[in-house]
Amino acid sequence: MNKGVNYSMFYDILLNLREYFHSYGRIDDSNAKLDEMIKLICTSYSMGLSGRRFNLEYIRQVALDQFGHQDMVAAALHYVCENEIKKELFCNKDGTNIFGSNPTIAIQPTENDFAQKLVIEIEKIDFVYLIENRSYSEFDLVNECFGHFVRDNFRNNKEDAQYMTPYEISEAILDIIFDDMERKQYFSEDTLKSFTVMDPTCGVGTLLMECSSHFTKYVESNVPDKNKQAEIISQFRAFGILGQDKVDRMVRLSKINALLLGSNASNIGEGNSIVGHSSLNQYIGLVDLIFTNPPFGAEYHVQDLELSKFPILSKVKPMPNMLSSELLMLDKCINFLKPDGYLAIVLPDSVFAAKGIYSVYRDNLIRECNILGVIGLPSVTFAQAGTRTNTCILILRKKKPDAAGKMFMAYCKDIGYIVKERAGVPIKIEQGTNEMFSIARSIINNTNPYAKILSETPSVTLIDASDYVGNNLRPSFYAAERFKTIESLENSVTEGFKIVKLGDVVEFTTKNRKSYMVSDTIKHISVLHVNNNCTIAFDEVEKFNPVSKGRKCYPEELIFSKINPRIPRMAVIPHRNIDLVCSNEFEIMKSRGIIGMYALCFLLKTKSVMSQIESFTSGTSSSHSRIKREQLADILIPIPVSEVAKQLVTEIDNELESAVKLIYLAEGKILDKFNVLNNI
Repeated sequence: MNKGVNYSMFYDILLNLREYFHSYGRIDDSNAKLDEMIKLICTSYSMGLSGRRFNLEYIRQVALDQFGHQDMVAAALHYVCENEIKKELFCNKDGTNIFGSNPTIAIQPTENDFAQKLVIEIEKIDFVYLIENRSYSEFDLVNECFGHFVRDNFRNNKEDAQYMTPYEISEAILDIIFDDMERKQYFSEDTLKSFTVMDPTCGVGTLLMECSSHFTKYVESNVPDKNKQAEIISQFRAFGILGQDKVDRMVRLSKINALLLGSNASNIGEGNSIVGHSSLNQYIGLVDLIFTNPPFGAEYHVQDLELSKFPILSKVKPMPNMLSSELLMLDKCINFLKPDGYLAIVLPDSVFAAKGIYSVYRDNLIRECNILGVIGLPSVTFAQAGTRTNTCILILRKKKPDAAGKMFMAYCKDIGYIVKERAGVPIKIEQGTNEMFSIARSIINNTNPYAKILSETPSVTLIDASDYVGNNLRPSFYAAERFKTIESLENSVTEGFKIVKLGDVVEFTTKNRKSYMVSDTIKHISVLHVNNNCTIAFDEVEKFNPVSKGRKCYPEELIFSKINPRIPRMAVIPHRNIDLVCSNEFEIMKSRGIIGMYALCFLLKTKSVMSQIESFTSGTSSSHSRIKREQLADILIPIPVSEVAKQLVTEIDNELESAVKLIYLAEGKILDKFNVLNNI
């Protein structure tokens, strides 16, 4: 019998149960299998509450007592399960059972071998020990073990997608929030007694249970009177946990998760938190803490929304016809909060830096709410759920921002695991170090109000209004490395030079350029045609015949590859006897006359500039990572201002231009002589 719980054990149990259902030809539907497994675990848990152990010995004894023969394991298992899962423990507010109108286990009286195998797996979990020692698990049982069953069924539905939040994230985030609550003296006696947590897209209830656990620990550590402790915790578990999900099976799992952790499940229900009637609407303006990971990518028509329940979006003018689910859920959560209440929400990377409605929303959000910070997550974070979308966690308070206030920007590159498939199921494998806890410690332990860099690895910085670039809230942009680079540039710039933005030096001409197909007189430059020495491989250009059009580019213009810019690909267009177009992946720049294009081209390859470019770059892989035009324009570079400095840069520009022309000349001669030899 196991006296502890770990992920590997539960995962193996789950795989074995799945295999038994498959091999015995019982229940093809994955969701139905999931229900039966949950019933078995809940049966064991219910028995554990009264000190009884669910094992084969007990089931055989029931078989003997009820049916006259200990080998009637299937009938006994059916009898035990039915009696346990019909208890009040598993009933909703209205008296209905969370397992439906017929809460029985799907097993036939003759399936004794099958039943025995099921019991042998479930008995590996000693709930008596776990309950007595209050050590339910080292992880969220429902989230980690059942998650992979449910996620596949909703992966293609943006509205109902299930991306279970790993505990590697949630614990650190709540450490940050509860520390801030304590610093800001959020908890009064009345607040403790009425404290509420909510997840309006609760899935299997992971975040609700994590919030519940953190609040309970806080009370136990900060309320010395044991009787008051018990009163506050009891009140909270009875009324303070609020959840909702659109998918009935998720609601069921969430309720069970609450029950397994000793909380009331009656305030977790089914519904859509964005449109239509929602039971959660009665809590608008009443919630202390919301922690949620909503589905991304769905869109809602404005006419279907009750905009009065979206405090920031309702002020947007002009209002677009469609709004994304992530913006709607963020705004709705803010509406649920009490004045000064806290929100932590997982959102796609686009919310923090994209243009359009996202940019307009950020402008309003920054004015209306006190943003505590943003943490960027690695793409592997939700890989177990079938997505490698780049995400960030936004943490804020529902109050006007302090004019002198700062927010943290953190970038987690290692979450402490990788994801690989096992038996066709993506699973987490421990590897590396979870940087989330280091991030939390650097924020919590900071005592210097003037600090800008709290940690270099992982990157954690503090920024104020002077550090904003536009309304960009992407953490990678405010990375410690970038601040170090800027500081180094400002402190070490040679006399006669000053630091300016690239946008002050060049004009971006990409947008208005016409596009053309390749012809006898027009040749196309692709990203791969740009060499490391800032020249263009024209022998390859001549042979290249793409199916797509390219933008016209002219001599003395600089082309810069926006795709995977961590590999620098830039070049000045030389004078040729043909017209040239370039891939749409290039940004085209024209000098404003402040610095020569050849000097500028090579300046963009320098370490100080490339480190800035890397901080701006976003994307899940090299093929998808990009830098945007407006971000490129904000890159800082040194330019000459004194006559001596101007002369120096002019000389460098002329020499670089001559060197590049010599390369082209040499390449032309080599090609000519090779052709002669080839024709002998």
